Amino acid sequence: MKNIESLCDLFDMVGCDATFYDLGRHITKITPQQIIQFDRKQQAYPFPFRQCAWLACFLKSKDSQKKDARDTGVVWFIKLPLDEAGCLNLGTRDHFIKSIVDKILHKGEAAGLSEALEDNPYVFKPDQERMASFHAILATNVNGERSVYFQDVIDYLTNTALTEDQDEWQKLGLQGIAELAVKVNEENFAALILKAIKQAPAPLVSALCHALEHETLPNELISAITEKLLQEQDSLMQASYLRALSRSELDDALLLPLFAILGSVNECSDEQTHPIAALAAKCPHWLAKNPQLLRIVMEKLAHRNDAYVAFRQVSSELSQHPETRQPLWDLFRSERISPSLAQAISHLFTQTPTSVQ
Repeated sequence: MKNIESLCDLFDMVGCDATFYDLGRHITKITPQQIIQFDRKQQAYPFPFRQCAWLACFLKSKDSQKKDARDTGVVWFIKLPLDEAGCLNLGTRDHFIKSIVDKILHKGEAAGLSEALEDNPYVFKPDQERMASFHAILATNVNGERSVYFQDVIDYLTNTALTEDQDEWQKLGLQGIAELAVKVNEENFAALILKAIKQAPAPLVSALCHALEHETLPNELISAITEKLLQEQDSLMQASYLRALSRSELDDALLLPLFAILGSVNECSDEQTHPIAALAAKCPHWLAKNPQLLRIVMEKLAHRNDAYVAFRQVSSELSQHPETRQPLWDLFRSERISPSLAQAISHLFTQTPTSVQ
């Protein structure tokens, strides 16, 4: 048996074609070139999130004789740590490979693929929203099939006077909402999405926004969501709108509601942490593009009375992201920051762990 030196080698060994998706910040299909580069540590992982690579591996048998209409493939959800340079940690990757090879070899290919990840420490389970969006995106890419929930969502948005709706939206499934979101650039469905954003009850709008964060939105929808963001007072809904817009480019139309939401740099309520968390987790490219926006976010976190917990978490995430790493360090070295931010930065580098995890 040849040496197994990468994830691609592993899947070749068991006779599978593997398609990779990143499930970290957004759901993104990874190109074959990107796979080779990060798998062999030739380049940093292209989509780092919380210092890990969050991978969905869709596996299909290469053997045409074993393929039939019932072969829907197998999906592995694996989380692999990244090193300080944002590259795949080869030691943990090799440990992952070693931990499953024996199961695959001993149980046989069919059983091994579905059972190889049992009790594996590198497995993760996406939350319900992320899982629904992934299945919608995967189905679109593979066979275009829709779930039974899709038509329920279409019927609701087509036939219901949304402003008069009381509780009908509660009968809709997340899977149907996710399947509508992947069709955002198809004219008929885009019109229904626009109607929902403008008129539907807030919980439905929020779920739709979370599904839309994985898509590139048409300009009309971007404008409508930006307008809703400018009018919104609820911090959780503000965060939802930011998530929906997170694959858009930062422009002057977006800066106005962003600065209005953030407000004074000298205070940061618990409610304001919701849009700030959305900015840091989903929109680091905005913070990288606008140093003033980055400074306001970090100043506000430095003024929180939480022992710098939120400041430390956001700093850690942004320092690991390739676009925000340098702007963050430039801010930390700047002389034009408040004493509170300077103290938070000092605490970041002088704190001593109180326990070993």
